[in-house]
Amino acid sequence: MNEEKRPKFTDRYHLSRKESVYLLKKNIVELVYNAGKFEGLNTTLLQTEEIIKYNRANNVAVDDVLTVVNLKRGFEMLLNDVQEPLLETSKRINRIVAAEDALFPGEIRTGGVEVSTIQGRYVPPMLTEDEVNNQYDEIMNQDISETEKALRLFLFISKNQIFWDGNKRTALLTANKIMFSQGLGLLSIPETKFAKFNELLSMYYNSNQSSDESKILSFMYEECIYGIRYL
Repeated sequence: MNEEKRPKFTDRYHLSRKESVYLLKKNIVELVYNAGKFEGLNTTLLQTEEIIKYNRANNVAVDDVLTVVNLKRGFEMLLNDVQEPLLETSKRINRIVAAEDALFPGEIRTGGVEVSTIQGRYVPPMLTEDEVNNQYDEIMNQDISETEKALRLFLFISKNQIFWDGNKRTALLTANKIMFSQGLGLLSIPETKFAKFNELLSMYYNSNQSSDESKILSFMYEECIYGIRYL
């Protein structure tokens, strides 16, 4: 019965490699700008574009410039069709996007952390690298769409805070690695939807209810996946 009620997140896009590359390159500024919101990025869209083009911008803090540059490098990494275990890809992504923030960039967290959420402090579990790898395999081997696998992996990395820092940025880019390589479109949380997304993510962090998981999955599926449609 539960299986019947479970929402179906079918693949919404079926893009060619050329279309996926076009989609990423055409939207790189907005992709980086939106992803930067996870890190409290203070740049405007125009400043973000300037940094992406020239690696600098007037009246922008060095930390913000580095956040933009590293996110740009992370998205550009998706263009390289590297064949490796997905956890290794996540580690490479984390080494790039958390280069300036993490205690040990690219390494699975071995110490306790706390996360501030709308509902208060959230303490994620401590997982060994083997446990993380098993969870990756479990998600990727489920009988669900590739899009749903990408969304579920995003939630797993975010909720479990598997790296020392930069987890949501790493989660986003790991999900996009799946989506880009499979021609499924791209995942990006629009600025106008960010407050609602944070609210749903906070509820998901602090709850073990499948209904809270379904709410954020549905929200991301409906509001945060972009592709190319032809008339």
